[in-house]
Amino acid sequence: MVSGVLEESALIEAIMMTRTQIDFLWQVFITVHIAVFAMLFIYGKSVDDLKLSVRTFAALGMAAFEWINGKALTAAYLLLDAMQDQYRAAFGQPERFQPKFYEQFVLAQYSDRPNMVLMTHGTILFVVATALVARKLIQNVGSDG
Repeated sequence: MVSGVLEESALIEAIMMTRTQIDFLWQVFITVHIAVFAMLFIYGKSVDDLKLSVRTFAALGMAAFEWINGKALTAAYLLLDAMQDQYRAAFGQPERFQPKFYEQFVLAQYSDRPNMVLMTHGTILFVVATALVARKLIQNVGSDG
């Protein structure tokens, strides 16, 4: 490695490690929400019996999780996007690659992913918080029709 210059193989390895980290963070997100929805549906009667203050604290705990996981995913996506920019600048000459690989790897961009993370995390937080805090209200409205 030339002083101050990142080798192509090291940059590709860093890109792949960051993509693995993103996969892991999404797996954590999905696993937590499978457990939460299982609790809400399988143990619904027990959730109904919880005081509103307890359900509110559970919703706040979910909000903290969404914030931490969302921040980690956003940071990882921004890092990955920066590494892809670096790769394109240093090694991204089109003639070096097969067209499909060039399109799918070299030209890959992730700058729009923080918005996607905000949308998914915000939506699921709204759904879970509503299911926890307003559960009896939702059930009463549903039984009126």
